[in-house]
Amino acid sequence: MGEEKTVVALRRCMTYDEPTVQEAVDDLFALCGGIENIVKPGQRVLVKLNLLMKRTPDRATTTHPAVARAIVRAIQNAGATAILADSPGGPFTRGMLAGVYEACGIRAVAEETGCVLNDNFSTTTRFFEEGYAARHLDLLGVLDHVDAVITVGKLKTHGLTTMTGCVKNLYGLVPGTTKVEYHARYQDVTLFSNMLLDICECVRPCFAILDAVEGMEGEGPSGGRPRTIGALIGSRNAHAADAVGAALIGLALEQVTTLEAAMKRRLLPEYEIAGDAIGSMILADFDIPMKHKRASWVRLVNKLPQAMRPRPVFTHKLCDGCGTCVRACPAKAIAMDDRHKPQVDVRRCIRCYCCQELCPKTDVEVRRNPVFAWLK
Repeated sequence: MGEEKTVVALRRCMTYDEPTVQEAVDDLFALCGGIENIVKPGQRVLVKLNLLMKRTPDRATTTHPAVARAIVRAIQNAGATAILADSPGGPFTRGMLAGVYEACGIRAVAEETGCVLNDNFSTTTRFFEEGYAARHLDLLGVLDHVDAVITVGKLKTHGLTTMTGCVKNLYGLVPGTTKVEYHARYQDVTLFSNMLLDICECVRPCFAILDAVEGMEGEGPSGGRPRTIGALIGSRNAHAADAVGAALIGLALEQVTTLEAAMKRRLLPEYEIAGDAIGSMILADFDIPMKHKRASWVRLVNKLPQAMRPRPVFTHKLCDGCGTCVRACPAKAIAMDDRHKPQVDVRRCIRCYCCQELCPKTDVEVRRNPVFAWLK
């Protein structure tokens, strides 16, 4: 007999109506063996949300509070304690995090459910001997005080990894501006993707949920457009959950750099979909810039002359000179001009697109050579 396949639960969910989402989330756990076999009574469970920045839920940039609320309820019904956590882009400080919790609707979830909002700003160091790219990981200190982790991703396009989901979401376990250091250290997209896999292997989330009710297409993960996908995905394996998410938006596994790396490291198991059939839910016209990109293609692009490479361009249409892009740039390639508008030195740019990801005004575009634009 062959090895048993990993279950990926898929539920159609077209709205963030609270009862509808709760039923769908409960079904995800049930289809994957029951929450009683995933979360134990008395455990402290860290629910790692995607809280990239101060954005209201309708912008489809962050995990929707209805999904967070439903997961918290499920954990509480299992007799465990839920702790909501993330380290958004920028400094990891009490004031900044309080603003993100408020804007993203997560503080209201805590007030309604009685769950815990993480306010531990310490750092823990994990030594991970099996790491492919990173054997020394600086992560959120709250990890030392929990028994299990559930990663809750948001299905969006991403300028560096093509797609962000449950595995990329775990990058938010790296505290504050340490993420900037990691971008500088792991500049090659394959190395960066493997570092993300090392975090996942080190933390070993007990469950992964992908919020794909409303996703983001175009210039994600923050500058794109909301798009109804109409699904919630759950699995005990974060890579398998991401694989189904990729299929929903018309991507092959090799087109997502984290999934390509997972396949090479044999971390993506054989899986089967339970729940709703995926066929009628696939969006073949989902707008994904550089849709045919693979990690090997990106390496080729990085060998091209600077003038031919994709690069961030500041349009200055909405820019208010806040300086977020300057502070976020790992390569220190961005500076303010005499008009207090950002300019990028493309000779120093490492194409991590942190400036685009964290710009509060979505004022950064990725400008591509006409050949790459044709490949969109």
